[in-house]
Amino acid sequence: MGHTLKEPLNMQAKLQLTVIFSALAFFTSACSATPAADPTSPPIDTGATAISMASTMAAETMAAIPTETTIPTPTEVPFYLTANIWAEEPRVPIINYHQFAPNTSLRSTDHKIRKRDFLDGLEALNQAGFTLIHLEDWINGDLYVPEGRRPLVFTMDDLFYNNQIRMDENGEPRRDTGLSFAWRYGQEHPEFGFKWSLFANLGDKWYADGDTEGKWKDELAQSLIWCLEHDARVYNHTYQHIRMDKSGAEGILWDLEQNDLFMRELLVKAGREDLIEGLNNMLAIPFGYWPEGSGYSAMTNYITPEGEPMLAVFDIDWIINGVKFMAPPYSPEFDPMRIPRIAMPPEAIAYLVEHQTEFPTMVSCQVGPLDAEQVNDQDYLGEAIQASITSGTCPQGFYILENYSFDMR
Repeated sequence: MGHTLKEPLNMQAKLQLTVIFSALAFFTSACSATPAADPTSPPIDTGATAISMASTMAAETMAAIPTETTIPTPTEVPFYLTANIWAEEPRVPIINYHQFAPNTSLRSTDHKIRKRDFLDGLEALNQAGFTLIHLEDWINGDLYVPEGRRPLVFTMDDLFYNNQIRMDENGEPRRDTGLSFAWRYGQEHPEFGFKWSLFANLGDKWYADGDTEGKWKDELAQSLIWCLEHDARVYNHTYQHIRMDKSGAEGILWDLEQNDLFMRELLVKAGREDLIEGLNNMLAIPFGYWPEGSGYSAMTNYITPEGEPMLAVFDIDWIINGVKFMAPPYSPEFDPMRIPRIAMPPEAIAYLVEHQTEFPTMVSCQVGPLDAEQVNDQDYLGEAIQASITSGTCPQGFYILENYSFDMR
């Protein structure tokens, strides 16, 4: 009596049985004719031999059939982004330099700093955790500095004097100039960097004295070009370094425009008009004497030849009158038309080093887990940051994430 299978056979088992039965049928039919008996040979169990050979053939056939490999499902890794955060409101000191004096000078002053004192100041500020940033970038809302570092701005007035920068015969800054010292230090210490804001007045220096061929313009243009190509951005300081408090609106506009026009003339003459589009409109007040009334209006409403409005105006004061710093652009204390700068570099540096812990550093935090397909959505990132703050994973503060800024204070 036959047996009913309770479960269907899988394909591999069916194939194996088919091979066995086929082999049995073959050998059974082959053995149906009885050969003449060999009196010296023992009797052969033909049925057992057929079954054994059939099993062997089935095993070899199954071994030749490829088996399906199971691929494990990968474990999904959570996706996070690193946010840079001002958990405390940053304070940005702006130190202003003028000229550089040889080490043989008796001492450094607020107008001329000895090169030895200049280099010592760079090292002290670096060790105190300060990093140079671009003034223009900060004003436009780029508040990034490396984690654990403090933002710092260097400016220089009255460009271009030979002790500030002048090019040698190889097109490099002469090694005895102030910006050459700063450039080499920045290359050796990238954590500190080389980023300067230079305020030039091009019409009050006797560049052409003794130069009947006018080569001074070519030399001046090369210094200007090197600065623009090496993160030393050049801005307006009026053409003749005028007392703006004693100048009328018309005179102020002429001085600002003439300085801009001459700077562009130098670049065009040198075949580098491509650099003009990178020039922006910021002004450092000469002497720190401010115009009033129509003069002030003319100054703040001045537009460059390319149509750029006034982005910022900078004051100058001495540290003995109280230390003042640039606020972040999101602060109600931020006034782009009157940004403070500090003169007297040696004293200013000593103050910053002594009080370094009063200047916050940028921190970071991992925001997530995130959906990688939505990280370009600013609203989505804002919600993720808020969730990280609510959970206690990240602090409140001003966030910079994926080139977006978020005020999460």
